Amino acid sequence: MLGTLLTAESRRTSISRLIDAVWGTTPPSTAGKQIRNAVSDLRGILAPSGAVITPAADGYQLDIGAARFDLREFHRHLGRARTLLGHQRPADAIAEFRAALSLWTGPMLSGIESAALQAQIAGVNEVRLSVAEECIDLELAQDRHKSLISELSIWVAENPLRERMAAQYVCALYRSGARARAFTVYEQVRRRLAEQLGLSPGPELLEIHQLMLREDTDAAGTCPAISSVPAASSTATTATTAATAAPDTLPSEIAHFVGRAGEIEVLLADGLRSGAQRVVSVDGMGGAGKTALAVHVAHRLAGHYPDGRIFLDLRGHSCDRAPFGHRAALRRLLLLSGLPEAELPVPGEELVRLWRSRTADRNMLVILDNAADAEQIGPLLPAGDGCLTLVTSRRRLTMTTLSPTRVLSLEPLSREEGYELFCRVLGDRHPKPLPDAVDGILEHCGDLPLAVSAAAARLRRRPSWPVAHLADRLADRRMRLAELQTEHGGLIACFDASYRHLSAGQQRLLRLLGAAEGDGTDVGSAALVAGLPPFLAEQLLEELVDEHLLMEPEPGRYRMHPLMKTYCAQLTGPDEVAGPMPAPRGMPAQPLVA
Repeated sequence: MLGTLLTAESRRTSISRLIDAVWGTTPPSTAGKQIRNAVSDLRGILAPSGAVITPAADGYQLDIGAARFDLREFHRHLGRARTLLGHQRPADAIAEFRAALSLWTGPMLSGIESAALQAQIAGVNEVRLSVAEECIDLELAQDRHKSLISELSIWVAENPLRERMAAQYVCALYRSGARARAFTVYEQVRRRLAEQLGLSPGPELLEIHQLMLREDTDAAGTCPAISSVPAASSTATTATTAATAAPDTLPSEIAHFVGRAGEIEVLLADGLRSGAQRVVSVDGMGGAGKTALAVHVAHRLAGHYPDGRIFLDLRGHSCDRAPFGHRAALRRLLLLSGLPEAELPVPGEELVRLWRSRTADRNMLVILDNAADAEQIGPLLPAGDGCLTLVTSRRRLTMTTLSPTRVLSLEPLSREEGYELFCRVLGDRHPKPLPDAVDGILEHCGDLPLAVSAAAARLRRRPSWPVAHLADRLADRRMRLAELQTEHGGLIACFDASYRHLSAGQQRLLRLLGAAEGDGTDVGSAALVAGLPPFLAEQLLEELVDEHLLMEPEPGRYRMHPLMKTYCAQLTGPDEVAGPMPAPRGMPAQPLVA
Protein backbone atom coordinates (compact mmCIF):
# COMPACT_ATOMS: atom_id res chain seq x y z
CA MET A 1 0.00 0.00 0.00
CA LEU A 2 2.85 2.37 0.82
CA GLY A 3 4.37 1.62 -2.57
CA THR A 4 1.15 2.67 -4.29
CA LEU A 5 1.00 5.94 -2.35
CA LEU A 6 4.66 6.66 -3.07
CA THR A 7 4.44 6.01 -6.79
CA ALA A 8 1.48 8.41 -6.98
CA GLU A 9 4.02 11.16 -6.16
CA SER A 10 1.79 13.36 -3.96
CA ARG A 11 -1.34 12.82 -6.07
CA ARG A 12 -4.61 11.36 -4.78
CA THR A 13 -4.89 7.57 -4.71
CA SER A 14 -8.41 6.17 -4.55
CA ILE A 15 -9.36 3.55 -1.97
CA SER A 16 -10.38 1.21 -4.80
CA ARG A 17 -6.88 1.45 -6.27
CA LEU A 18 -5.32 0.71 -2.89
CA ILE A 19 -7.58 -2.32 -2.53
CA ASP A 20 -6.61 -3.49 -6.02
CA ALA A 21 -2.92 -3.06 -5.23
CA VAL A 22 -3.13 -5.11 -2.03
CA TRP A 23 -5.59 -7.88 -2.95
CA GLY A 24 -5.99 -7.78 -6.71
CA THR A 25 -9.31 -9.06 -8.03
CA THR A 26 -10.26 -11.01 -4.88
CA PRO A 27 -10.45 -8.51 -2.00
CA PRO A 28 -12.06 -9.55 1.31
CA SER A 29 -15.37 -8.04 2.34
CA THR A 30 -13.51 -6.01 4.98
CA ALA A 31 -11.02 -4.54 2.49
CA GLY A 32 -12.10 -0.93 2.96
CA LYS A 33 -11.85 -1.16 6.73
CA GLN A 34 -8.44 -2.83 6.53
CA ILE A 35 -7.18 -0.06 4.23
CA ARG A 36 -8.29 2.60 6.72
CA ASN A 37 -6.60 0.72 9.57
CA ALA A 38 -3.41 0.38 7.55
CA VAL A 39 -3.43 4.11 6.75
CA SER A 40 -3.70 4.83 10.46
CA ASP A 41 -0.72 2.56 11.15
CA LEU A 42 1.31 4.14 8.34
CA ARG A 43 0.68 7.62 9.71
CA GLY A 44 2.30 6.61 12.96
CA ILE A 45 5.25 4.97 11.23
CA LEU A 46 5.86 7.95 8.92
CA ALA A 47 5.33 10.68 11.52
CA PRO A 48 9.04 10.98 12.52
CA SER A 49 9.99 11.62 8.88
CA GLY A 50 7.52 14.47 8.42
CA ALA A 51 5.55 12.64 5.72
CA VAL A 52 1.78 13.01 6.10
CA ILE A 53 -1.13 10.96 4.72
CA THR A 54 -4.29 13.04 4.31
CA PRO A 55 -7.82 12.12 3.11
CA ALA A 56 -8.54 13.24 -0.46
CA ALA A 57 -11.81 12.63 -2.37
CA ASP A 58 -12.54 8.97 -1.56
CA GLY A 59 -8.88 8.22 -1.23
CA TYR A 60 -5.62 9.35 0.30
CA GLN A 61 -2.69 11.53 -0.59
CA LEU A 62 0.85 11.09 0.71
CA ASP A 63 2.75 14.35 1.14
CA ILE A 64 6.44 13.59 1.57
CA GLY A 65 7.24 17.08 2.79
CA ALA A 66 10.92 17.48 3.63
CA ALA A 67 11.47 13.72 4.00
CA ARG A 68 14.07 12.14 1.75
CA PHE A 69 12.44 10.27 -1.13
CA ASP A 70 14.79 8.58 -3.59
CA LEU A 71 12.46 8.94 -6.57
CA ARG A 72 12.09 12.67 -5.98
CA GLU A 73 15.87 13.03 -5.63
CA PHE A 74 16.28 11.04 -8.83
CA HIS A 75 14.08 13.49 -10.76
CA ARG A 76 15.85 16.50 -9.22
CA HIS A 77 19.22 15.24 -10.46
CA LEU A 78 17.69 14.62 -13.89
CA GLY A 79 16.34 18.15 -14.03
CA ARG A 80 19.75 19.60 -13.19
CA ALA A 81 21.43 17.32 -15.75
CA ARG A 82 19.10 18.48 -18.52
CA THR A 83 19.66 22.13 -17.59
CA LEU A 84 23.42 21.62 -17.75
CA LEU A 85 23.13 19.96 -21.15
CA GLY A 86 21.16 22.96 -22.38
CA HIS A 87 24.09 25.15 -21.31
CA GLN A 88 26.57 22.92 -23.18
CA ARG A 89 28.16 21.51 -20.01
CA PRO A 90 28.19 17.75 -20.71
CA ALA A 91 30.80 16.86 -18.08
CA ASP A 92 28.72 18.45 -15.31
CA ALA A 93 25.58 16.85 -16.74
CA ILE A 94 27.26 13.44 -16.55
CA ALA A 95 27.96 14.01 -12.86
CA GLU A 96 24.26 14.74 -12.24
CA PHE A 97 23.15 11.72 -14.27
CA ARG A 98 25.53 9.54 -12.27
CA ALA A 99 24.20 10.98 -9.01
CA ALA A 100 20.68 10.10 -10.15
CA LEU A 101 21.63 6.55 -11.13
CA SER A 102 23.55 5.98 -7.89
CA LEU A 103 20.26 6.17 -5.98
CA TRP A 104 19.24 2.85 -7.53
CA THR A 105 20.33 -0.48 -6.10
CA GLY A 106 18.09 -2.55 -8.38
CA PRO A 107 14.61 -2.47 -9.92
CA MET A 108 12.07 -0.26 -8.18
CA LEU A 109 10.03 -1.94 -5.40
CA SER A 110 11.70 -5.26 -6.12
CA GLY A 111 9.85 -8.18 -4.55
CA ILE A 112 6.42 -6.55 -4.59
CA GLU A 113 4.13 -8.70 -6.73
CA SER A 114 1.09 -6.43 -6.89
CA ALA A 115 -0.26 -6.61 -10.44
CA ALA A 116 -1.86 -3.18 -10.04
CA LEU A 117 1.54 -1.64 -9.30
CA GLN A 118 3.47 -3.33 -12.07
CA ALA A 119 2.66 -0.83 -14.81
CA GLN A 120 3.83 2.13 -12.70
CA ILE A 121 6.92 0.24 -11.57
CA ALA A 122 7.73 -0.70 -15.15
CA GLY A 123 7.35 2.92 -16.25
CA VAL A 124 9.78 4.22 -13.63
CA ASN A 125 12.24 1.40 -14.33
CA GLU A 126 12.06 2.32 -18.02
CA VAL A 127 13.01 5.91 -17.17
CA ARG A 128 16.02 4.60 -15.25
CA LEU A 129 17.20 2.59 -18.26
CA SER A 130 16.72 5.55 -20.61
CA VAL A 131 18.73 7.77 -18.27
CA ALA A 132 21.52 5.20 -18.12
CA GLU A 133 21.64 5.12 -21.93
CA GLU A 134 21.67 8.91 -22.15
CA CYS A 135 24.49 9.17 -19.62
CA ILE A 136 26.54 6.46 -21.34
CA ASP A 137 26.08 8.23 -24.69
CA LEU A 138 27.61 11.35 -23.19
CA GLU A 139 30.49 9.41 -21.67
CA LEU A 140 31.22 7.61 -24.93
CA ALA A 141 31.31 11.00 -26.63
CA GLN A 142 34.06 11.93 -24.17
CA ASP A 143 36.09 8.78 -24.98
CA ARG A 144 35.45 7.02 -21.68
CA HIS A 145 34.86 3.74 -23.51
CA LYS A 146 37.29 1.56 -21.54
CA SER A 147 35.83 2.50 -18.18
CA LEU A 148 32.31 1.70 -19.42
CA ILE A 149 32.91 -1.87 -20.61
CA SER A 150 32.32 -3.60 -17.28
CA GLU A 151 29.19 -1.56 -16.51
CA LEU A 152 27.75 -2.09 -19.99
CA SER A 153 28.30 -5.84 -19.78
CA ILE A 154 26.04 -5.87 -16.70
CA TRP A 155 23.39 -3.64 -18.27
CA VAL A 156 23.25 -5.82 -21.39
CA ALA A 157 23.10 -9.04 -19.37
CA GLU A 158 20.14 -7.64 -17.39
CA ASN A 159 18.42 -6.22 -20.51
CA PRO A 160 19.38 -8.62 -23.31
CA LEU A 161 16.89 -7.29 -25.87
CA ARG A 162 17.65 -3.59 -25.39
CA GLU A 163 19.35 -2.70 -28.65
CA ARG A 164 20.64 0.74 -27.73
CA MET A 165 22.59 -0.60 -24.76
CA ALA A 166 23.89 -3.44 -26.90
CA ALA A 167 25.06 -0.92 -29.51
CA GLN A 168 26.81 1.09 -26.79
CA TYR A 169 28.52 -2.07 -25.51
CA VAL A 170 29.71 -3.09 -28.97
CA CYS A 171 30.91 0.45 -29.60
CA ALA A 172 32.81 0.64 -26.31
CA LEU A 173 34.50 -2.71 -26.94
CA TYR A 174 35.53 -1.82 -30.47
CA ARG A 175 36.82 1.62 -29.54
CA SER A 176 38.85 0.19 -26.67
CA GLY A 177 40.59 -2.27 -29.01
CA ALA A 178 38.63 -5.41 -28.05
CA ARG A 179 37.56 -6.00 -31.64
CA ALA A 180 37.04 -9.76 -31.47
CA ARG A 181 34.86 -9.37 -28.39
CA ALA A 182 32.87 -6.61 -30.13
CA PHE A 183 32.06 -8.93 -33.05
CA THR A 184 31.13 -11.73 -30.64
CA VAL A 185 28.73 -9.53 -28.67
CA TYR A 186 27.14 -8.24 -31.88
CA GLU A 187 26.56 -11.80 -33.10
CA GLN A 188 25.06 -12.80 -29.73
CA VAL A 189 22.62 -9.89 -29.87
CA ARG A 190 21.75 -10.53 -33.52
CA ARG A 191 21.01 -14.19 -32.80
CA ARG A 192 19.02 -13.32 -29.67
CA LEU A 193 16.80 -10.89 -31.59
CA ALA A 194 16.24 -13.41 -34.37
CA GLU A 195 15.46 -16.34 -32.11
CA GLN A 196 13.33 -14.57 -29.53
CA LEU A 197 11.59 -11.91 -31.61
CA GLY A 198 12.16 -12.93 -35.21
CA LEU A 199 13.78 -9.51 -35.78
CA SER A 200 17.01 -8.22 -37.30
CA PRO A 201 19.25 -5.68 -35.52
CA GLY A 202 18.14 -2.07 -35.69
CA PRO A 203 19.92 0.82 -37.43
CA GLU A 204 22.38 1.61 -34.61
CA LEU A 205 23.67 -1.95 -34.33
CA LEU A 206 23.77 -2.42 -38.10
CA GLU A 207 25.72 0.79 -38.62
CA ILE A 208 28.41 0.02 -36.06
CA HIS A 209 28.65 -3.54 -37.45
CA GLN A 210 29.17 -2.26 -40.99
CA LEU A 211 31.84 0.16 -39.81
CA MET A 212 33.62 -2.65 -37.97
CA LEU A 213 33.48 -4.91 -41.04
CA ARG A 214 35.08 -2.15 -43.13
CA GLU A 215 37.59 -1.51 -40.34
CA ASP A 216 36.40 2.07 -40.65
CA THR A 217 38.21 4.51 -38.40
CA ASP A 218 34.86 6.14 -37.65
CA ALA A 219 33.94 3.05 -35.66
CA ALA A 220 36.89 3.75 -33.42
CA GLY A 221 36.06 7.43 -33.26
CA THR A 222 32.42 8.43 -33.43
CA CYS A 223 30.10 5.62 -32.44
CA PRO A 224 26.73 5.52 -34.22
CA ALA A 225 25.13 4.70 -30.90
CA ILE A 226 25.91 8.21 -29.68
CA SER A 227 25.24 10.08 -32.89
CA SER A 228 22.16 11.65 -31.31
CA VAL A 229 24.15 13.39 -28.56
CA PRO A 230 24.38 17.14 -29.27
CA ALA A 231 27.94 18.37 -29.52
CA ALA A 232 28.52 22.01 -30.39
CA SER A 233 25.13 22.62 -31.97
CA SER A 234 22.83 25.07 -30.28
CA THR A 235 19.90 23.96 -28.16
CA ALA A 236 17.52 25.74 -30.51
CA THR A 237 18.87 23.92 -33.56
CA THR A 238 18.66 20.58 -31.80
CA ALA A 239 15.08 21.21 -30.73
CA THR A 240 14.09 22.29 -34.25
CA THR A 241 15.61 19.16 -35.77
CA ALA A 242 13.84 16.91 -33.27
CA ALA A 243 10.54 18.61 -33.91
CA THR A 244 10.71 18.44 -37.72
CA ALA A 245 12.21 15.00 -38.29
CA ALA A 246 9.65 12.27 -38.89
CA PRO A 247 10.13 9.58 -36.23
CA ASP A 248 10.95 6.07 -37.43
CA THR A 249 11.40 3.50 -34.67
CA LEU A 250 10.48 0.38 -36.63
CA PRO A 251 12.72 -2.63 -36.03
CA SER A 252 14.82 -3.60 -39.04
CA GLU A 253 13.25 -5.58 -41.84
CA ILE A 254 12.96 -9.28 -41.05
CA ALA A 255 15.89 -11.19 -42.50
CA HIS A 256 14.17 -14.55 -43.00
CA PHE A 257 10.55 -13.55 -43.50
CA VAL A 258 8.58 -15.96 -45.71
CA GLY A 259 4.97 -16.70 -46.57
CA ARG A 260 1.78 -15.02 -45.34
CA ALA A 261 1.02 -13.81 -48.87
CA GLY A 262 -2.73 -13.62 -48.26
CA GLU A 263 -2.37 -11.71 -45.00
CA ILE A 264 0.17 -9.33 -46.56
CA GLU A 265 -2.17 -8.55 -49.45
CA VAL A 266 -5.00 -7.73 -47.05
CA LEU A 267 -2.82 -5.59 -44.78
CA LEU A 268 -1.32 -3.67 -47.70
CA ALA A 269 -4.80 -2.96 -49.04
CA ASP A 270 -5.90 -1.63 -45.65
CA GLY A 271 -2.72 0.39 -45.33
CA LEU A 272 -3.11 2.03 -48.73
CA ARG A 273 -6.77 2.83 -48.25
CA SER A 274 -7.50 6.43 -47.35
CA GLY A 275 -10.34 7.73 -45.24
CA ALA A 276 -11.28 6.77 -41.71
CA GLN A 277 -8.83 5.73 -39.04
CA ARG A 278 -7.72 2.12 -39.52
CA VAL A 279 -7.03 -0.34 -36.71
CA VAL A 280 -5.94 -3.87 -37.68
CA SER A 281 -5.55 -6.63 -35.10
CA VAL A 282 -3.23 -9.57 -35.79
CA ASP A 283 -3.50 -12.40 -33.26
CA GLY A 284 -2.09 -15.90 -32.97
CA MET A 285 -0.29 -18.27 -30.61
CA GLY A 286 3.16 -17.43 -29.33
CA GLY A 287 5.77 -18.05 -32.01
CA ALA A 288 3.34 -17.67 -34.94
CA GLY A 289 5.18 -14.64 -36.36
CA LYS A 290 2.74 -11.82 -35.57
CA THR A 291 5.42 -9.22 -34.91
CA ALA A 292 7.41 -10.31 -37.95
CA LEU A 293 4.35 -9.89 -40.18
CA ALA A 294 3.48 -6.46 -38.77
CA VAL A 295 7.05 -5.17 -39.14
CA HIS A 296 7.37 -6.60 -42.67
CA VAL A 297 4.16 -4.90 -43.80
CA ALA A 298 5.10 -1.65 -42.05
CA HIS A 299 8.35 -1.44 -44.01
CA ARG A 300 6.49 -1.95 -47.28
CA LEU A 301 4.05 0.81 -46.34
CA ALA A 302 6.62 3.22 -44.90
CA GLY A 303 6.56 5.61 -47.85
CA HIS A 304 2.82 6.13 -47.46
CA TYR A 305 3.19 7.40 -43.88
CA PRO A 306 5.58 10.36 -44.15
CA ASP A 307 4.78 11.71 -40.68
CA GLY A 308 6.32 8.76 -38.86
CA ARG A 309 6.45 5.05 -38.15
CA ILE A 310 6.37 4.05 -34.47
CA PHE A 311 6.84 0.63 -32.86
CA LEU A 312 6.03 -0.01 -29.19
CA ASP A 313 6.19 -3.34 -27.36
CA LEU A 314 3.36 -3.22 -24.82
CA ARG A 315 4.76 -6.26 -22.94
CA GLY A 316 1.35 -7.91 -22.74
CA HIS A 317 2.87 -11.39 -22.54
CA SER A 318 6.29 -11.37 -20.94
CA CYS A 319 7.94 -13.52 -18.29
CA ASP A 320 10.12 -10.81 -16.77
CA ARG A 321 8.47 -7.47 -17.58
CA ALA A 322 5.11 -6.10 -16.52
CA PRO A 323 2.71 -4.88 -19.23
CA PHE A 324 2.75 -1.16 -19.90
CA GLY A 325 -0.09 0.74 -18.30
CA HIS A 326 -1.76 3.60 -20.17
CA ARG A 327 0.40 6.29 -18.59
CA ALA A 328 3.73 4.58 -19.23
CA ALA A 329 2.75 3.58 -22.77
CA LEU A 330 1.55 7.07 -23.66
CA ARG A 331 4.77 8.57 -22.36
CA ARG A 332 6.75 6.17 -24.54
CA LEU A 333 4.62 6.93 -27.59
CA LEU A 334 4.99 10.67 -27.11
CA LEU A 335 8.75 10.35 -26.69
CA LEU A 336 9.00 8.08 -29.73
CA SER A 337 6.99 10.62 -31.72
CA GLY A 338 9.68 13.21 -31.03
CA LEU A 339 8.27 15.12 -28.06
CA PRO A 340 11.05 16.25 -25.67
CA GLU A 341 10.75 14.63 -22.25
CA ALA A 342 10.66 18.04 -20.58
CA GLU A 343 7.36 18.76 -22.34
CA LEU A 344 5.59 15.64 -21.10
CA PRO A 345 2.61 16.45 -18.87
CA VAL A 346 2.18 14.70 -15.54
CA PRO A 347 -1.57 13.91 -15.35
CA GLY A 348 -2.59 10.83 -17.31
CA GLU A 349 -5.61 12.57 -18.90
CA GLU A 350 -3.29 15.23 -20.35
CA LEU A 351 -1.12 12.51 -21.87
CA VAL A 352 -4.12 11.13 -23.78
CA ARG A 353 -5.13 14.58 -25.03
CA LEU A 354 -1.59 15.42 -26.09
CA TRP A 355 -1.14 12.12 -27.96
CA ARG A 356 -4.42 12.59 -29.81
CA SER A 357 -3.64 16.19 -30.71
CA ARG A 358 -0.15 15.28 -32.00
CA THR A 359 -1.59 12.58 -34.26
CA ALA A 360 -4.83 14.30 -35.32
CA ASP A 361 -3.50 15.77 -38.57
CA ARG A 362 -0.72 13.30 -39.31
CA ASN A 363 -0.27 10.31 -41.57
CA MET A 364 1.43 7.91 -39.17
CA LEU A 365 1.83 4.15 -38.90
CA VAL A 366 1.86 2.79 -35.35
CA ILE A 367 2.56 -0.81 -34.30
CA LEU A 368 1.26 -1.65 -30.83
CA ASP A 369 3.00 -4.97 -30.37
CA ASN A 370 2.30 -7.69 -27.81
CA ALA A 371 -0.93 -6.21 -26.45
CA ALA A 372 -2.44 -7.74 -23.31
CA ASP A 373 -6.06 -6.87 -24.12
CA ALA A 374 -8.25 -4.29 -25.83
CA GLU A 375 -8.44 -2.16 -22.70
CA GLN A 376 -4.68 -1.66 -22.80
CA ILE A 377 -4.66 -0.24 -26.32
CA GLY A 378 -7.82 1.91 -26.28
CA PRO A 379 -6.20 5.20 -25.17
CA LEU A 380 -3.10 4.54 -27.30
CA LEU A 381 -4.77 4.74 -30.71
CA PRO A 382 -3.72 7.75 -32.81
CA ALA A 383 -6.55 10.14 -33.66
CA GLY A 384 -5.91 11.02 -37.29
CA ASP A 385 -7.87 9.58 -40.21
CA GLY A 386 -4.54 9.29 -41.98
CA CYS A 387 -3.16 6.90 -39.35
CA LEU A 388 -2.85 3.11 -39.50
CA THR A 389 -2.51 1.11 -36.28
CA LEU A 390 -1.36 -2.51 -36.34
CA VAL A 391 -2.04 -4.33 -33.07
CA THR A 392 -0.50 -7.74 -32.36
CA SER A 393 -1.56 -10.00 -29.50
CA ARG A 394 -1.57 -13.63 -28.41
CA ARG A 395 -5.16 -13.12 -27.34
CA ARG A 396 -8.20 -12.70 -29.56
CA LEU A 397 -8.98 -9.12 -28.61
CA THR A 398 -12.53 -8.07 -27.82
CA MET A 399 -12.42 -4.80 -29.72
CA THR A 400 -16.08 -3.89 -30.06
CA THR A 401 -15.43 -0.41 -28.72
CA LEU A 402 -12.44 0.10 -31.02
CA SER A 403 -14.14 -0.83 -34.31
CA PRO A 404 -11.13 -2.48 -35.96
CA THR A 405 -10.94 -2.42 -39.73
CA ARG A 406 -9.68 -5.99 -39.76
CA VAL A 407 -8.93 -8.92 -37.46
CA LEU A 408 -6.44 -11.51 -38.74
CA SER A 409 -5.63 -14.73 -36.90
CA LEU A 410 -2.35 -16.41 -37.86
CA GLU A 411 -2.18 -20.18 -38.20
CA PRO A 412 1.03 -22.22 -38.51
CA LEU A 413 2.82 -21.99 -41.86
CA SER A 414 1.99 -24.20 -44.80
CA ARG A 415 4.45 -27.03 -45.29
CA GLU A 416 5.94 -25.26 -48.34
CA GLU A 417 6.40 -22.02 -46.38
CA GLY A 418 7.94 -23.94 -43.48
CA TYR A 419 10.45 -25.55 -45.84
CA GLU A 420 11.41 -22.18 -47.31
CA LEU A 421 11.86 -20.66 -43.84
CA PHE A 422 13.97 -23.62 -42.71
CA CYS A 423 16.29 -23.28 -45.71
CA ARG A 424 16.67 -19.52 -45.30
CA VAL A 425 17.62 -19.77 -41.63
CA LEU A 426 19.91 -22.72 -42.33
CA GLY A 427 21.83 -20.63 -44.84
CA ASP A 428 24.83 -22.01 -46.67
CA ARG A 429 26.30 -23.97 -43.76
CA HIS A 430 24.63 -27.07 -45.23
CA PRO A 431 23.77 -28.05 -48.79
CA LYS A 432 20.13 -27.16 -49.41
CA PRO A 433 18.16 -30.23 -48.24
CA LEU A 434 15.37 -31.80 -50.24
CA PRO A 435 11.80 -31.12 -49.04
CA ASP A 436 11.27 -34.76 -48.10
CA ALA A 437 14.33 -34.66 -45.83
CA VAL A 438 12.99 -31.64 -43.96
CA ASP A 439 9.39 -32.86 -43.80
CA GLY A 440 9.88 -34.81 -40.57
CA ILE A 441 11.45 -31.81 -38.84
CA LEU A 442 8.57 -29.56 -39.90
CA GLU A 443 6.08 -32.16 -38.66
CA HIS A 444 7.75 -32.24 -35.24
CA CYS A 445 7.73 -28.42 -35.19
CA GLY A 446 4.05 -28.28 -36.08
CA ASP A 447 5.02 -25.74 -38.80
CA LEU A 448 5.26 -23.06 -36.09
CA PRO A 449 7.65 -20.34 -37.38
CA LEU A 450 9.55 -19.94 -34.11
CA ALA A 451 10.08 -23.70 -33.83
CA VAL A 452 11.12 -24.05 -37.47
CA SER A 453 13.61 -21.21 -37.08
CA ALA A 454 14.98 -22.75 -33.87
CA ALA A 455 15.41 -26.15 -35.55
CA ALA A 456 17.23 -24.65 -38.53
CA ALA A 457 19.41 -22.53 -36.26
CA ARG A 458 20.34 -25.64 -34.26
CA LEU A 459 21.36 -27.48 -37.41
CA ARG A 460 23.31 -24.43 -38.57
CA ARG A 461 25.30 -24.55 -35.33
CA ARG A 462 26.04 -28.25 -35.94
CA PRO A 463 27.42 -28.37 -39.51
CA SER A 464 28.47 -32.01 -39.04
CA TRP A 465 24.88 -33.14 -38.43
CA PRO A 466 22.89 -34.47 -41.38
CA VAL A 467 19.29 -33.32 -41.58
CA ALA A 468 18.08 -36.82 -40.70
CA HIS A 469 20.02 -36.74 -37.43
CA LEU A 470 18.15 -33.65 -36.25
CA ALA A 471 14.86 -35.22 -37.32
CA ASP A 472 15.67 -38.31 -35.26
CA ARG A 473 16.45 -36.21 -32.19
CA LEU A 474 13.19 -34.28 -32.55
CA ALA A 475 11.26 -37.54 -32.83
CA ASP A 476 11.68 -38.06 -29.08
CA ARG A 477 8.73 -36.08 -27.74
CA ARG A 478 10.20 -35.91 -24.24
CA MET A 479 13.30 -34.10 -25.52
CA ARG A 480 11.71 -32.08 -28.31
CA LEU A 481 11.39 -28.77 -26.50
CA ALA A 482 14.93 -29.12 -25.15
CA GLU A 483 16.20 -29.72 -28.69
CA LEU A 484 14.48 -26.53 -29.80
CA GLN A 485 15.86 -24.45 -26.95
CA THR A 486 18.03 -21.45 -27.62
CA GLU A 487 20.38 -19.65 -25.29
CA HIS A 488 17.56 -17.26 -24.41
CA GLY A 489 14.75 -19.72 -23.86
CA GLY A 490 13.23 -20.38 -27.26
CA LEU A 491 9.90 -22.16 -27.22
CA ILE A 492 9.80 -22.81 -23.48
CA ALA A 493 10.19 -19.11 -22.69
CA CYS A 494 7.62 -18.29 -25.37
CA PHE A 495 5.06 -20.73 -23.98
CA ASP A 496 5.85 -19.71 -20.39
CA ALA A 497 4.83 -16.15 -21.25
CA SER A 498 1.39 -17.37 -22.35
CA TYR A 499 0.88 -19.90 -19.55
CA ARG A 500 1.72 -17.51 -16.71
CA HIS A 501 -1.05 -15.12 -17.71
CA LEU A 502 -3.77 -17.76 -17.35
CA SER A 503 -6.08 -18.28 -14.40
CA ALA A 504 -5.48 -21.29 -12.15
CA GLY A 505 -8.47 -23.08 -13.69
CA GLN A 506 -7.25 -22.48 -17.22
CA GLN A 507 -3.77 -23.69 -16.31
CA ARG A 508 -5.08 -26.89 -14.71
CA LEU A 509 -7.27 -27.83 -17.66
CA LEU A 510 -4.44 -27.11 -20.09
CA ARG A 511 -2.09 -29.36 -18.12
CA LEU A 512 -4.62 -32.19 -18.04
CA LEU A 513 -5.29 -31.91 -21.76
CA GLY A 514 -1.56 -31.94 -22.37
CA ALA A 515 -1.07 -35.12 -20.34
CA ALA A 516 -4.07 -37.00 -21.77
CA GLU A 517 -3.63 -39.36 -24.70
CA GLY A 518 -4.97 -38.25 -28.06
CA ASP A 519 -4.79 -34.81 -29.62
CA GLY A 520 -8.49 -33.91 -29.72
CA THR A 521 -11.30 -33.42 -27.24
CA ASP A 522 -14.82 -32.11 -26.84
CA VAL A 523 -16.70 -30.58 -23.91
CA GLY A 524 -17.87 -33.87 -22.42
CA SER A 525 -14.44 -35.49 -22.57
CA ALA A 526 -12.71 -32.46 -21.10
CA ALA A 527 -15.28 -32.24 -18.31
CA LEU A 528 -14.74 -35.91 -17.45
CA VAL A 529 -10.95 -35.67 -17.39
CA ALA A 530 -10.94 -32.44 -15.35
CA GLY A 531 -13.79 -33.44 -13.04
CA LEU A 532 -15.77 -30.31 -13.95
CA PRO A 533 -19.41 -29.60 -14.81
CA PRO A 534 -19.77 -29.48 -18.61
CA PHE A 535 -20.77 -25.81 -18.65
CA LEU A 536 -17.60 -24.85 -16.76
CA ALA A 537 -15.42 -27.08 -18.92
CA GLU A 538 -16.86 -25.45 -22.04
CA GLN A 539 -16.24 -21.99 -20.64
CA LEU A 540 -12.59 -22.81 -19.94
CA LEU A 541 -12.13 -24.44 -23.35
CA GLU A 542 -13.50 -21.38 -25.12
CA GLU A 543 -11.29 -19.09 -23.05
CA LEU A 544 -8.25 -21.15 -24.06
CA VAL A 545 -9.30 -20.84 -27.71
CA ASP A 546 -9.38 -17.06 -27.24
CA GLU A 547 -5.86 -17.29 -25.80
CA HIS A 548 -4.72 -19.26 -28.89
CA LEU A 549 -3.72 -22.17 -26.67
CA LEU A 550 -6.38 -24.43 -28.18
CA MET A 551 -7.67 -24.65 -31.75
CA GLU A 552 -11.32 -25.22 -32.60
CA PRO A 553 -11.32 -26.77 -36.10
CA GLU A 554 -15.10 -27.17 -35.94
CA PRO A 555 -17.74 -26.15 -33.37
CA GLY A 556 -17.32 -28.05 -30.13
CA ARG A 557 -14.13 -29.87 -31.21
CA TYR A 558 -10.81 -28.76 -29.76
CA ARG A 559 -7.20 -29.55 -30.54
CA MET A 560 -3.87 -28.44 -29.14
CA HIS A 561 -0.77 -27.59 -31.16
CA PRO A 562 1.58 -30.58 -30.73
CA LEU A 563 4.40 -28.49 -29.24
CA MET A 564 2.02 -26.81 -26.81
CA LYS A 565 0.70 -30.25 -25.86
CA THR A 566 4.23 -31.43 -25.13
CA TYR A 567 4.89 -28.30 -23.07
CA CYS A 568 1.72 -28.74 -21.01
CA ALA A 569 2.33 -32.44 -20.46
CA GLN A 570 5.72 -31.63 -18.96
CA LEU A 571 4.08 -29.24 -16.48
CA THR A 572 1.69 -31.89 -15.17
CA GLY A 573 2.38 -33.35 -11.74
CA PRO A 574 2.08 -37.12 -11.21
CA ASP A 575 -1.04 -36.75 -9.07
CA GLU A 576 -2.78 -34.64 -11.73
CA VAL A 577 -2.77 -37.13 -14.57
CA ALA A 578 -6.34 -38.27 -15.06
CA GLY A 579 -5.78 -41.05 -17.58
CA PRO A 580 -6.55 -41.40 -21.27
CA MET A 581 -8.69 -38.74 -22.88
CA PRO A 582 -11.99 -40.30 -23.98
CA ALA A 583 -12.53 -39.98 -27.71
CA PRO A 584 -14.86 -37.07 -28.52
CA ARG A 585 -18.24 -38.08 -29.87
CA GLY A 586 -17.94 -38.88 -33.55
CA MET A 587 -14.16 -38.48 -33.49
CA PRO A 588 -11.90 -41.55 -33.35
CA ALA A 589 -9.19 -41.52 -30.72
CA GLN A 590 -5.89 -40.43 -32.25
CA PRO A 591 -2.37 -40.82 -30.94
CA LEU A 592 -0.41 -37.75 -29.93
CA VAL A 593 1.38 -36.22 -32.89
CA ALA A 594 4.95 -37.44 -32.47
